[in-house]
Amino acid sequence: MGLSAAAVALGAGTASAAPAAAPSESQTQAAAALGTTIGCSIVNYDTTCTYDAVPGIGADEYALLIPAGVTQVQVTAVGGTGAGTVGGRGGKVEATLPVTPGQTLYIQSGRAGGLGMMPGGGYSSVSTASVAVDRNAGLLARVVVAPGGGAGTVTAAGGDAGLPAPAAAGGKAGTDVAGGAEGLGGTPGTLGNGGSGGALGGGGGAGAYGGGGATAGGGGGSFLVPAGGTQTLAPAGTRPTVQVSYTSDRLVLPVSGSSNGSSDGSSSGSAGSSDAGSSGFGSTGS
Repeated sequence: MGLSAAAVALGAGTASAAPAAAPSESQTQAAAALGTTIGCSIVNYDTTCTYDAVPGIGADEYALLIPAGVTQVQVTAVGGTGAGTVGGRGGKVEATLPVTPGQTLYIQSGRAGGLGMMPGGGYSSVSTASVAVDRNAGLLARVVVAPGGGAGTVTAAGGDAGLPAPAAAGGKAGTDVAGGAEGLGGTPGTLGNGGSGGALGGGGGAGAYGGGGATAGGGGGSFLVPAGGTQTLAPAGTRPTVQVSYTSDRLVLPVSGSSNGSSDGSSSGSAGSSDAGSSGFGSTGS
């Protein structure tokens, strides 16, 4: 019996393309986040898993175990729109990634927007290492990043993904190698995170590197697009998501999933492989 995709909720996002080993059981338990898998749809040999940043629902990170016979996945990632009257638009990345059966991909959706009176949009990403287990290594191992837009303020707009805030005193955009510079009253972006806009300002959008925050609007985060991929801007207000699709050489049959409530009202769940001992999706094959 072949493995199906295991979408396991983990804790908290390098650009190494080398496959990362799945974390041990003790690492997974230590990194466990509160949240649930949004879900995977399976039609014959085709599987599509969607990870949606719904407020109050979902995990900081999900792990997707690549099943037998799968050598590539199609990814569509969308970053979040910055908050505010005129928040910057998030980015969208579409790409095909080479994968290895048994490899684990780590997925985040709508994470790390800069703080402020108005928060910046979060990034959505796919990584070959877990941010929950080692934050810096996981961030550096991302192979797809759709950045968030910078937050606007009462008087100024935020920058779209990949772009600075329009105002001269606004935050600058993240770059391929560094966070965006801060604007007036803000802090710079860093690896992954948008900068703060302060108590009266707009946070920078998160990204490969985050945009700077400012009282005059946050800058957008930067993109990370693999070879052959495309980047665009998502429509304003689009909720951050990551969708991963693949075709297996085995017929995958859905079975029941599970989630476990916690004392703080959150839940921890998984949709995974019956072979791996997790609940969610089993598979059959020849």
